[in-house]
Amino acid sequence: MAFTKSHLQSMIKTLDPELAAEVEYTLETPSYRRVERVEARHYITWYEKKVTRNDTILEFAKLDYNILQPLYCEELKALTVWWKDLQSQAYARFARDRVVEMHFWMVGVVYEPHQSHARIMLVKWSKLLSLMDDFCDNYSTTEEYDIFVSSLESLLKMDDRWDKQSAEKLPAYMKALFIFILNTISDIMEELKLQKNKHVEFVKGLFIDMAKHYGAERKWCDERYVPAKVKEHLQISVGNSACMHIVNITFILMGDITTRVAIEWALSYPEMIRAVCIVGRISNDIMSHEREQVSKYVASTVQTCMEYGITVEEANEKLRELIDEAWMEIVQGCLDKTQPMELLEKAVNVARVMDNMYKCDDAYTYPYSVKDTITSMYVNSV
Repeated sequence: MAFTKSHLQSMIKTLDPELAAEVEYTLETPSYRRVERVEARHYITWYEKKVTRNDTILEFAKLDYNILQPLYCEELKALTVWWKDLQSQAYARFARDRVVEMHFWMVGVVYEPHQSHARIMLVKWSKLLSLMDDFCDNYSTTEEYDIFVSSLESLLKMDDRWDKQSAEKLPAYMKALFIFILNTISDIMEELKLQKNKHVEFVKGLFIDMAKHYGAERKWCDERYVPAKVKEHLQISVGNSACMHIVNITFILMGDITTRVAIEWALSYPEMIRAVCIVGRISNDIMSHEREQVSKYVASTVQTCMEYGITVEEANEKLRELIDEAWMEIVQGCLDKTQPMELLEKAVNVARVMDNMYKCDDAYTYPYSVKDTITSMYVNSV
């Protein structure tokens, strides 16, 4: 990889301008790391300029893109109605209002038209995780957050039902959020049951597991704990990336192709899934480090790396090497094919969207960097 990069960089000035632009684009991010629908839009524009293009294929590509665009907008419409139920509450003050960005994010994981209902459920589930993250970081004390999560956890009963009476035990300001989460998770589970999905019981468990990860991170922050080594940091923090959880929820939503073995495989953090989590964790840390260190946030992998007496820039460079190594593990996981390729591709897609959302900034928190891409995805037809 180092050999190829150095030689391509040295050749750019001698290449034809169009080829040089393609080389620069690939050096920035190799094609196998790019989000499929974003890359499709880019490639249509590039392919259209080729003299050797196949006009029939080009027309089909444009039709595909333009047909999916209004479908995505319909999904956004439904999601916006759902999200407005919470926006009227006080939580609008602390929760990032990022429904469009979250949908764009999850389109990168599951873009196919026949997965529309699954995509809506995936966005809702993931947006609830974002809500819990914001609630933990910006609104509650550690003790209050623990009470909230314990109340959610207590609802895991043998009959697989949520007991709304548990909300009465919470402080008044938590009840609306609790019920909103309760209703959304219940709706997702009911829809999956109607589809005769065999893995409904994992939906609650994965959500609560991730919520507990946020709480553990909060306690880590309260103790001002800084791991001595990046390896030690990642042993704990890969779970906080939520990547394994998103991969597994995606598996569940895909229906009959997913077996219990596949879900348990992902739950065990095998090398491929752990690598996806490392891509997400480190990419997030690199782009969020400066902002988060201004406030009282948990030590990031960047801060741990800097404990060796190096600068932020040097730390970021070392961490990007770990991202490259993680991508090698992801590719190896696809070659080994321990699970159906249709599932493994979704795991790869989670890594791709994490790379995309944290390429130049924390694009979920500060989405201006992806504004043009989102506009092309939802507004501007090809």
